[in-house]
Amino acid sequence: MSTIDLPRAPDLPGWMTALRDRYLHTETGQFVLHGNINDMVLAANRVWSMTAFLDQFFAPSDKVVVHYDPGRGVWFAKPEHAARAAKVLVEAGLYTEARLQGKATSEKARAQGMAESLMREIGLERDPAVVLPQLEALLVRRDTPCAVVIHYAELIAPEGMVGNLGFGDRTAAATLHRWSMWDEVVRSDNLVMLLTSTLTTLSRRVTGNPRVGVVRVPLPGALERARYLAQIRPTLDPDRGESLTRITAGLQLRQIQDLMAMAEPVAVPAQTLSPTDARAVFKAPQSALPVEAIAERKKEILEQECAGLIEVIEADHDFSVVGGMEPIKDALMRVAGHIKAGRTAQVPMGIMLVGPMGTGKSFVAEAFASECGLPVIALKNFRGGLVGLTESNLERVLSVIEGLGEIVVIVDEADRALSAGGGDGGTDSRVIARIKEFMSDTSHRGRIVFIFMTNRPDKLDTDLKRPGRLDMKIPFFHAQTAAERLSIVRALIRRHKLPVEIADAELLPILEGLSGYASADFEALLLLAYDDFAAGHLPEGVTVAPEKLTVPFFARAVADYMPTREKDMVDYMEWLAVSEASNRRLLPDRFRSLTLDELASSLAVSRRKALKLEW
Repeated sequence: MSTIDLPRAPDLPGWMTALRDRYLHTETGQFVLHGNINDMVLAANRVWSMTAFLDQFFAPSDKVVVHYDPGRGVWFAKPEHAARAAKVLVEAGLYTEARLQGKATSEKARAQGMAESLMREIGLERDPAVVLPQLEALLVRRDTPCAVVIHYAELIAPEGMVGNLGFGDRTAAATLHRWSMWDEVVRSDNLVMLLTSTLTTLSRRVTGNPRVGVVRVPLPGALERARYLAQIRPTLDPDRGESLTRITAGLQLRQIQDLMAMAEPVAVPAQTLSPTDARAVFKAPQSALPVEAIAERKKEILEQECAGLIEVIEADHDFSVVGGMEPIKDALMRVAGHIKAGRTAQVPMGIMLVGPMGTGKSFVAEAFASECGLPVIALKNFRGGLVGLTESNLERVLSVIEGLGEIVVIVDEADRALSAGGGDGGTDSRVIARIKEFMSDTSHRGRIVFIFMTNRPDKLDTDLKRPGRLDMKIPFFHAQTAAERLSIVRALIRRHKLPVEIADAELLPILEGLSGYASADFEALLLLAYDDFAAGHLPEGVTVAPEKLTVPFFARAVADYMPTREKDMVDYMEWLAVSEASNRRLLPDRFRSLTLDELASSLAVSRRKALKLEW
């Protein structure tokens, strides 16, 4: 193992390459590693734990490598590192030579005795107030360069309002900050690495310091997953290997190992370091892994990993069961075609579906995802009551989204989920800023498609809605004509597989009088009629139960059903949808010819009525 030169490994992970280059070419001596830090690392044809990887990475530099974990204590990469550290600590006056050397006489025995004594003295020490001064004594020595690795750094210097932190937390944060600014540390060829799974839980005094390098460890990408799968299942053929590489997107290597139920990885052949696509990694002729079962288990892992924060959605319908909305379906089918063909430049960064409740926004979003062939997750409530919890939850979700890669992310009631109230000490503004930053990342175009759904777009941050984040804004309205309403009813019949025997000529006169009914209203009507039919509750004038649902059942349901509508608010939501639409072609005929001045005037009048404002 000592012959492995990890710093020059051709397959060194990109995040470690970035850290190495910044350390070598700048005055940065302190780094924060955040994200997927508890996973295995694939490098130099081997799989390492994070701790073993860091130990081996620093081996060629001959640095003393010391680890500190507030739950485990202190340990060194090698016994000789402990011996060298013991000598420094004695010279710094933190220990006496007699205390550490014992009764040994030879140089070798004394070094071994000092190492063993030091580990007994400090090995189980967990208190930062005791450990940090000893680490500092190592960091300021120029003749004994060292690398200090602090695990669970957020437990030592947590984020929070200063007044709410204990004295120990405040002094630990100050110590870490001082190390990053101290020339004695940087110029002594020393290095400090702080590991935390979530950046926002670590003190901003540290993470916001320009002298600190912040490096994100991402979830494994496609090639990394493919190489790892080829290691643990060398019998995978290219088709199955490529399929598993795609299915395991968003998972850690540890989780993939568990899914594949393999105890020990085998060495990967040297030629697998050069392929540029996942398929080329796999060479074996056949394999019979249960891909469907693995996909289902992946869903469970992701939902457990982001417990309560996301929901993995199985899109079980496409546009064939979406009635009406032809302009909307045409526009979204065009986007789906770009995604399938890999024309990423033509794929919007995000799509906003806007309109009154019950107009089919959620149903259309899932149908669109099905047409794209992409997996779907819904973003749930990620807000937490504790300081920093909201930002922490958001980072977990964004990390999973980025790891999944090709995905549709649905944000329902986006006006509530992403509103900027401003009364929470700045949390809302930081959340919105982080989401805007993520949605503006052009490397996500064509891979991550956000779909926001809202009936109150006026409550969303204006900058969040601009092109480059939400490029396409699609308005939804209640069906405008009886023919459109008929299309919706027929689609609902197909969706629910209802036994219906009603001709279009019988339905159209009834639907003519249902102006303003939403798609959800028609669904409720149909299910009410079917419930009566299934229960044998015959309408007046019908004496023999028919084999299928007939028009008298539907007509009675229409007479019985009472739609709940706040007309002024629904009208306002429609005008909001018109004002947000990105293309006139998506608007009903009655709105298409409006001038911007006419639109602004109508919107203002509707707003006053809906919100009961003074004239």
